[in-house]
Amino acid sequence: MNIVPKKTILEKYGTIPNELLINDEGWEKYWENIVDIENLPEPDFEDANTIKWWKNIKIEIKKTTEQIDKLVTRANWGQDSLDSINWKGNSEIKEDNDCFLSFDPKTQIIEDFHFRTDLRKKENITIFLNGMLNLCERNDLMVFNTNGILLEPKSELIFEDLKKSNAVKFLTDPEKFIDKIAEKENNRKPKKDSFWSKIKALLE
Repeated sequence: MNIVPKKTILEKYGTIPNELLINDEGWEKYWENIVDIENLPEPDFEDANTIKWWKNIKIEIKKTTEQIDKLVTRANWGQDSLDSINWKGNSEIKEDNDCFLSFDPKTQIIEDFHFRTDLRKKENITIFLNGMLNLCERNDLMVFNTNGILLEPKSELIFEDLKKSNAVKFLTDPEKFIDKIAEKENNRKPKKDSFWSKIKALLE
């Protein structure tokens, strides 16, 4: 789930849309032309993942990170970074929740803020997911999924959206899910999977 300020959405659209544009075709072409993964250029198109949602919004980075620390442990990489923080749960005990926050170290303005919930364990929903949603609600933030569906940080709305996700479909009936994927693959024209499609598949 990507986290964005409600104020910026209202300023841009004048209302709260049900869905934000995700330019899949633009991202496909973008990643096809990437040579150096360490020096990524700015995309030349606008969608929900390129808009600078936080440009005129400030929330306390220290206070926010301390709240997230109560929900999930810090990752063991990037600990010396001055402009980003990673959190990563323990996959071995089915607590593979994660969160990422990047910001400008000078202005303290957020650049990217997203999280992912491990749905294999009930406590991940009652503690981590609900905790992240509470944080969003207190700061007047909204979330959108990999398809651009925009949601208020209300647990009932998020749960309804999660029911439609590939993760839940797999956990509910893995054999049926894999059969559907195989059928879809067999019916489509042979095509090499792009880097972007692989990334999206991991996040869905």
